Amino acid sequence: MQAYRIPGAAAVTELEIKHSRFITSVAHADSPAAHQQHIRQCQQRWPGANHYCSAAVTGAPDDSQSYAMSDDGEPGGTAGRPMLNVLLNQLVGEVSVVVTRYFGGIKLGTGGLQRAYSQATVEALQTVDFIEKKVRKAARLHYDYADQKVVSHWLAQYDALTTAQEFTDTITQTIAIADADSTDLADALKNATQGRVELKIIEEAPCA
Repeated sequence: MQAYRIPGAAAVTELEIKHSRFITSVAHADSPAAHQQHIRQCQQRWPGANHYCSAAVTGAPDDSQSYAMSDDGEPGGTAGRPMLNVLLNQLVGEVSVVVTRYFGGIKLGTGGLQRAYSQATVEALQTVDFIEKKVRKAARLHYDYADQKVVSHWLAQYDALTTAQEFTDTITQTIAIADADSTDLADALKNATQGRVELKIIEEAPCA
């Protein structure tokens, strides 16, 4: 995966089904702790609700370790799982969704609940402005001051982000580069400096 979408801003929508209110809150969450904080915020904003069901993908969409879901008292598999399925189908990441339900007195049944929580999540996501987050690799460069101008030129050409830089007798620079561009950038730097500057990959580091 080269890139995925993340929420650019929070959003709230409301849906009423058979007198039950489904209030859906969408927020950016890049960690399980951020997702839990979002749940607490919803509990404080809409106190006394019957359920605060939730789902989240706190990393990239293809990272199953970042998935979370909760039925919060609804019958098993009727809330959190349908909500998570919506998120996974839309290939979004770093997103937390909480559906706050005030029970309206009419039971919806298992299928009705699954449809309600799915619909609430879909409609909320449709109101969110998403931004693209590139999957980048962290890499390190080590070069003389004489090569600084040409290195800066090629980093700009490939939209490489400088994350750390140290100036001593030489320059040591840590960058984040799009996965798809790392090989081309390495070749460009090597050719432009007659092999003096080598790009060394450190690790993968998703970065906006």
